[in-house]
Formats: sequence, C-alpha cells, structure tokens
Amino acid sequence: MNFMQNNSIKILLVEDNRGDARLIQEMLSEAGASAFALEQADRLSTGLERLAAGDIDAVLLDLGLPDSSGLDTFITVHAQAPDVPIVMLTGLDDAELAIKAVQAGAQDYLPKNKLDSELLVRTIRYAIERKKTETHIKHLNSVLKAIRGVNQLIMMEKDRDTLLQNACDTLTEARGYDAAWLGFLSNGDAFATVKGTGFSEDVTRFCEHVLGGDHPPCIKNALAQNDSFVVLDKTRECGDCFFKDACVGKEAAIIRVEHAGKLFGLLAVLLAPAVAVDEEEKGLLEEVAGDIAFGLHEMELDEVRKQAEEQLKASLKEKEILLREIHHRVKNNLQVVSSLLNMQARAAKDENTSAGLLESRDRINTMALIHTKLYESGNLSEINMKGFVDGLIRQLFMGYQVQGTKIVSVVHVADCTLPISIAVPFGLVVNELLSNAFKHAFVNRAEGKIEVSLSASEKGAVCLTVSDDGVGLPEGFDFNTTKTLGLHLVKILVEDQLQGRLDIISKKGTTFKIAFEIKD
Repeated sequence: MNFMQNNSIKILLVEDNRGDARLIQEMLSEAGASAFALEQADRLSTGLERLAAGDIDAVLLDLGLPDSSGLDTFITVHAQAPDVPIVMLTGLDDAELAIKAVQAGAQDYLPKNKLDSELLVRTIRYAIERKKTETHIKHLNSVLKAIRGVNQLIMMEKDRDTLLQNACDTLTEARGYDAAWLGFLSNGDAFATVKGTGFSEDVTRFCEHVLGGDHPPCIKNALAQNDSFVVLDKTRECGDCFFKDACVGKEAAIIRVEHAGKLFGLLAVLLAPAVAVDEEEKGLLEEVAGDIAFGLHEMELDEVRKQAEEQLKASLKEKEILLREIHHRVKNNLQVVSSLLNMQARAAKDENTSAGLLESRDRINTMALIHTKLYESGNLSEINMKGFVDGLIRQLFMGYQVQGTKIVSVVHVADCTLPISIAVPFGLVVNELLSNAFKHAFVNRAEGKIEVSLSASEKGAVCLTVSDDGVGLPEGFDFNTTKTLGLHLVKILVEDQLQGRLDIISKKGTTFKIAFEIKD
C-alpha cells in the first residue's frame, strides 16, 4: 500500500494492521500535504525487498508481523539497512523489548496507544537527524583511525617495504576499501617495489605487471600528469587493461606520493561499491600520501627521525583536537535534546508524561556529562570516575529539589578510570539509582543521607554501592518483576551491558550493590 507524495521524506511503515497504518497516514498528513511520503509493507519479507531498492529515509517498524516477531525483526531490518533510522512501534507490553532494540541500534520507540501527530512527526525528524549525526561521527572516527594508524607506522617503521605493506593494510582495515596499493619509484616511471592488500588472488599478478613495466592506462596517466589526485568513476572504459575485471563498477582513486617536489611513488585505492570519493575522503588520501612521502623522504636521507617525530606528533595532536571537538559537539547536541525535552515537559499537561520526559532529560544529561569529561580530560579513551560521580551528584542535586528534606551526600569513589564503552552504561546506572533515591526515599522526611562508593582492583574488578537511609522498598518488592522503567533499565544495563551482578538490601533504607569486571 502506498501513500506517495512528491518531494517528501520517504517513510517505510512495516505494519500488518491496516487500521494502524491508516491512522499513522492521517497523523503524518496533518504535518502538511507533502511533508511525508508513506509506503506500507504488511510483512517483513516485503519490507526487506523495498529497503533493498533504496531511497528510504526512515522506517517505522512493528515488531509483531505475520512472518517475524520480537527483537529478531529489528535485527533483520537493521542488518538490511544499517544506515536507515528505525523507530519501533510497540504495544502495551513491549517496552522492555523496545529498549533492547534501542540498545541494539534503533533510534527510538513509540507506544501505539499514546501516538499523536506531533509526537510521531517529531520522533521521525529527530531520528533522521540523530542518524545523520551518528553516521558523520562514525565516518570521522574511521578517517582519524586511518590517519593515526599510518602516522604511527611512519614514526615506528624503519624498513621501506614493510612501511608500504602495513600502510595498505591499515587503510583497507580502517576505511573498508576493497583494495589499496603503494608503488615506490626507482626513477621517473619505473617501480622498484609494489605492495598491496585486497583481492589477494590478484595482488601478485598486479605487482608483477607493474614491476615489469606493463602499466595500466590509469597508472600511466598519473605518472605523466601533474594532478596530485585522480578519480576514476564507475563508468570508465578500461580498454584492454589486464586488471579491468577487478575494477568493473567501482570507483578508484590514484594519488601521487610527493614531498619537497619529489615524486616517490603512487597510492591507488579501489573503493567498495557503496563508497564514493567526497571531499573528506580526498583530504584523507592526500594527507596519508603526503605523510608516507615524508616518511620515505626521511628514510632516504637516513637522518635522525627526531624532526619527523615532532612533526608527526603535531599532526596527531591536531587529530586529537579534532576528536576532542567531536566530543564537544556531541555534548552540545545532547544538551539541545535535553533542552527540548525540558521544554516539552513544561508544556505537558499530564503529570506522568512530564515526569517521563524529565527522566529522559536526566539520562541525556548523564551522557552529555561523560562527553564533557572526555573533552576536558587528557585521555580521550577513558574517563575518571571520581570527577564524573561528583559532577553527576551535583547535577542531580540541582535537578531534584526535595521539598522540606535536607539531603546529605557521602561519596567514596576511588581515583580510577573506566573505558568509555563501560562509562556510558555505568553512568546511566548511577543516574537511575540516585534519581530513584531522590524521588522516593525521603517522602515526609526532614533529612536524609545518600552514600555512593566505588572501588576497583588492579585486576579490573569493580564494585559500586549506592545506598540511602530512606523509607526502603515496598513490602513484597521483586526486582525481577517490577514494571518501573528506571529499575528495568538498571537491570538490563548491569546484566547485559556490564555483564555484572546486582544485589539489593532493603534494611534501614535501600542499598544497591553492583559488581562487574573490566575485560581487556
């Protein structure tokens, strides 16, 4: 079923209930006559076929379909189109499943019974923008990884042929190129050595031809002209080139490896079908070629590499600054989302809706705090837990004003660091437990105390304790069956993401003990 408009955001709705599909169409229509173009697939198989055809901006996905159900439905769709944002449509009992899907890469989820036009349109637009931001950051990180990898090789490697081979390996691994080759010239047009990676069955044949002087037309042109960068598009005619079968339908680039007016060789890359040479890719390859040429120049001069190390360290410092700027921008984007949630909470007429939006705001603020600490630290891969927990408690004290209750916090956090992959779920756990204490522990109390302690052994065993001297948990409380979203999230984060253990003691207040290990 199609609800097509021209010049619209193209939405694929995978939903077998025609009534729900018609309702969603009506909600999207309220946004404007041509704002959205909606297509419906009533089965997973049909939806996958449409995604394979491309040109879809976002997916609205029902997890219960005639030919698929549960988390596997999302995993299958995400694998088919990893770059397309997916928003789940859930029933009353699917919240926990939807949260798992979000952890696996979904952008958001919407309960069907609470849908309205404004919420649906806003969620779709936010999902698309977040996905664009994620994709761009991922691209920048892979570019930085490639540059850093090659620069580190140049700093450490003293053998020319090993440098060329490892540089090819690093580029294909970091950027996903189908193939990369580096040729070193002994004079103007004869190659002394050629190294490469990708298409292993063809590398030897390619090297033999080029070393023997049988150059493909693209290599001849790159040697003959002064352009430092040549892009060969997918539609090129390769004539009788011995290597044309390996390049059919793919974009390629050839970059002159030059330094101080001397041509040392050529760098050639063959891009995967889904990759194109944009300005960032061109800048990456030109910088890598320039760095390799500089390394070869230093080897040729046989001088002490102190000057080279200083220049390369400066180059790495610039990349660190760029990565730090990425964390800063991510933090800013998260703060914008936090402000939007805060505004929406103030505008909400329903108290439960407002409270849910404020809880989401606090989770966003926790993640923003992590990026702030990374931006401010000297190590972009780890975060100091003492500074983070102190900042989080201050942040929550500002956000939760417990009327009539004087709350004292006691913090015993070891001066230890956690990798960013652990810091994000850890920070969300601390946020949920502290928020829960602020909201529920001190009802009708004049004063109260919250304690947070964190210890870490040299072998990587981490122990977190969050306790309060409040009213304690309700009689008969069962953590495994509670329907509270925050505690559900704590359980999922501790057991699934941190691979840890959670114990609860409800005596003279409430104590949560969490233990997990940091694995190499």
